[in-house]
Amino acid sequence: CIREESWNSGFLEGIHMNQIISECETRMNKTLESFRKELTKIRGGSVSKGMFDDIMVEYYGAPVPLNQIANINMSEDSSVLISPYDETAVEDIIKAIQKSALGFNPGADKGVVIINIPPLTQERRKELVKFLNKQTESYRVSIRNIRKESNESIKKLQKNKEITSDEEKNGLAKIQDQTDKFIELVNSESSNKEKEITKI
Repeated sequence: CIREESWNSGFLEGIHMNQIISECETRMNKTLESFRKELTKIRGGSVSKGMFDDIMVEYYGAPVPLNQIANINMSEDSSVLISPYDETAVEDIIKAIQKSALGFNPGADKGVVIINIPPLTQERRKELVKFLNKQTESYRVSIRNIRKESNESIKKLQKNKEITSDEEKNGLAKIQDQTDKFIELVNSESSNKEKEITKI
């Protein structure tokens, strides 16, 4: 009976450490997804709809995401066509884009907002790469912080004698493997984006 009780106890402790490892992976994965989303907002050689995700338009006195009140389309000649569902929003959309950090100067024609995208200058490419590197480092730090918190949780289990030293060592190794994997993925996504920005 005693033996069975200790087995159950060990089983629950194992699950507790596995939960920490699983939660760590989930959080790192969310960080990677968030990074990928950020990358769509940085202009490469081509323009993507994701660049407009953060633009809020004052619509009837309330801020509304641009993509909820208009259809955004990319044309082959490096221009963006934004068709509002309500034509009275055209001026508000133009103002919102002008106020954004995108650096575009939109015009309007027959109820459609038109943005002609100028080619990236060498100077602008350098600025974008610098910004990309800053963002990449910020997300690497986020992943390392998740590692730190997860490690602390595992060490606490060992300190409270809920797991053995060997289990602690094993758990910390798994957390490190996850950290290496996700930092490598962030680096890879960043490298691909940099190639896209610098490609002429």
